Amino acid sequence: MKPVSRMIVALDRAGRPGRELGVRLDLLRSTGLRYALQRRREEERLTALASDPRKSAYRVIWQEAADEIGAELSVVSGEFFEIRDDGARARVWRHWVSLDDAVTLKLALDKMAVHEILARAGLPLPEHHEFDASKLEGAREFLARSDGPCVVKPTGGASGSGATTGVRTPEQLLRARLRAARIGRRLLIERQAEGDMYRFLFCDGEFLDAVRRRPPRVTGDGRSTIRELIGAENASRLDPAHPVSMPILRVDLDCLFSLEARGLSLRSVLPAGQTVAVKTVTSQNRISDNETVREPIASELVEEARLAAAQVGVRLAGVDLITRDLGRSLRESGGVIIEVNGTPGLHYHYQVADEVNATRVAVPILRRLLDESRRELQHEGV
Repeated sequence: MKPVSRMIVALDRAGRPGRELGVRLDLLRSTGLRYALQRRREEERLTALASDPRKSAYRVIWQEAADEIGAELSVVSGEFFEIRDDGARARVWRHWVSLDDAVTLKLALDKMAVHEILARAGLPLPEHHEFDASKLEGAREFLARSDGPCVVKPTGGASGSGATTGVRTPEQLLRARLRAARIGRRLLIERQAEGDMYRFLFCDGEFLDAVRRRPPRVTGDGRSTIRELIGAENASRLDPAHPVSMPILRVDLDCLFSLEARGLSLRSVLPAGQTVAVKTVTSQNRISDNETVREPIASELVEEARLAAAQVGVRLAGVDLITRDLGRSLRESGGVIIEVNGTPGLHYHYQVADEVNATRVAVPILRRLLDESRRELQHEGV
């Protein structure tokens, strides 16, 4: 066993504090102390920016939706908003609304439970294997059988938390396992699907929008290393002049493995004008990496995504899928459904390359919330 692997195994046995330390030491070995200090400063600046209510994308989103239907928005506290229209009332917090119950939302977070539900419905899913973080035999066998890269992630969590793509070797599996186990001990290893990632948004079965989400990228200048390009990208995102708070681009295992697959590292210098994806997980991409889908989408594909939301029972659902062809069903194209999200981020549909023509998805959602409030008032005889 390699020294790195021995260290990972030893720290994993030490429990959660050991796993936290192990992930940090693993990244420190790959990125260096200078990056660790830089990232700490970036995290502090991000925290300060995110606490500024003027940077709230959701204040803008809900205010615009209220204006569209002639309602009035008021701030309850922080990012809690109340929207009123002729006696009807809806309260929201960021992208959280009151359409789904707590049990359904909890279920949607359990990736293995969702996989089982969708599999019973006959929907296309990535080949996968569930395992305990302390028992790697099944995961090693799954990796050995796979003819391509795999994804390792916790069965719980959201927004790509703890997920690592591009896992190809037993040592990478060990490292990805340690990172995912910080979230929970039940883990999934999946065969990594080929194609673009899309978010389909549904409200009570109504298809509202689809967004193509590409992985975060940097473009070379012929002088800077990839680490330096990532630093420059984060400096732009953390500029106080930026209209909204954005996540920073973090160097993690997903980043390191994505670069390794391309024969690159953080020390590589890209030729001027060359653009490369520095991660596969899309949760830290730029606004310009997201596109509202305008081309035709096969009705069969929409129905597959709609069925996924219905099977999980989520009224407001973001269905994440990977496909190489929007013009065919997942069964025909070899695509897969990877997640069904409750409380899906609405900002993904606004923060797109063509922001002016983005689909204003909060408008029909707000109408639904206010309509339900009116029905409740009628039922109460108010």
